Amino acid sequence: MQLTEMQLKATQLLDENRIGLLVGAPGVGKTTTLNKTIKGLRAQGKRVSLCAPSGKAAKRMSESTGESATTIHRLLEAQMGDSEFFFKRNETATLDCDVVVCDETSMVGCDLMADLLRAIDPAKTKILFVGDKDQLPSVSPGAVLRDMLNSGKIPTVELKEIFRNAGDIVKSCHRIKNGQTYEPSKALDPEKGLNIRHIEEANPRRIVEIINELVSMRMPARGYNSIWDVQVITPTNSRTAMSCDAINKRLQASLNGDGSVADKIAFRVGDKAIQTKNESVGNEYVVNGDLCQIIDVAEKEIKAKFFDPERIVSFSKSYNHLLLAYAITCHRFQGSEAPVVIIPVHKSFSFLVDRPWIYTAISRARDICITVGQFAAIESAIQKETSAKRKTRLTELVQSGH
Repeated sequence: MQLTEMQLKATQLLDENRIGLLVGAPGVGKTTTLNKTIKGLRAQGKRVSLCAPSGKAAKRMSESTGESATTIHRLLEAQMGDSEFFFKRNETATLDCDVVVCDETSMVGCDLMADLLRAIDPAKTKILFVGDKDQLPSVSPGAVLRDMLNSGKIPTVELKEIFRNAGDIVKSCHRIKNGQTYEPSKALDPEKGLNIRHIEEANPRRIVEIINELVSMRMPARGYNSIWDVQVITPTNSRTAMSCDAINKRLQASLNGDGSVADKIAFRVGDKAIQTKNESVGNEYVVNGDLCQIIDVAEKEIKAKFFDPERIVSFSKSYNHLLLAYAITCHRFQGSEAPVVIIPVHKSFSFLVDRPWIYTAISRARDICITVGQFAAIESAIQKETSAKRKTRLTELVQSGH
């Protein structure tokens, strides 16, 4: 594939620099550029370690590059101490490689970034940060990618050219990041690039029922697996009738139950679930954001199958950090993608949803994105940048050389 001038410049970022930033929105060839960069480094005989903040992001990185990628925690060899985990890789036991490539850098908070940089000996190891500056900032404190960019001190290539075969999802994301509204596709035909649709509905309970019909009937009719190919992304865990809890109850009843909605959520064999905390469970280490499938529910124990890497983990039934994952928050799905993403949108979410949120949620869709609710709520969110205004001093510290 013929690279553009900016893509070629990006592949040469580390030729003369020990650190670099490769940034860009969806559809600008970031993955192609990264693949060319890694192949070039390998051809030079360099030892390259690939990492990402979450298990989902690492798996996606592996799939897109054809190379082995791990979480940052696994790269740094996280270990469980008496009361908390620690990293074996640090200032005195640095990483043994020539280049580290970190994807989805927007998800990395200050603490984890500090741990990663401590484990890098700048005399022998270079590092390339890859990401999208317009996505949501990390759950933990900081806005590291934004601040590194704003410092003007780190060699950077930002890819901006949208490739001609980009569909409406990509085109809409670029309009959103620029503060402009977009027009949903007039029909749903992903092969022709008509892949972002909106269904207008003001009633929250009706919105949930439409989502249930889309997930359990409409998408399977198109050949998608309701559980593993379709992901609902919603702003809140428990508040409102369109929360993760409410939608999870409804979808569990349709996809993995008898059709009735229970008052209290209980795991069932076959459920899609997500781990919500970094922790050691028995002899296994599980990471916040890792998806799994419930394979056994006993009186005191729940067994779940994780996929990156594949392993079986046993949890206490009365105390664990698992949640149903038919519907999850945008932060929890950041760094991943699904063939189909469905998003409830409503004016009641106005205090939670802003431009980075709706941009990130829509950009998680690979084939189809469907928003259900009030399009006016999307237009309002695009005009807000609340989460992009985090106050830090990292830019000034980098500029001053600290």
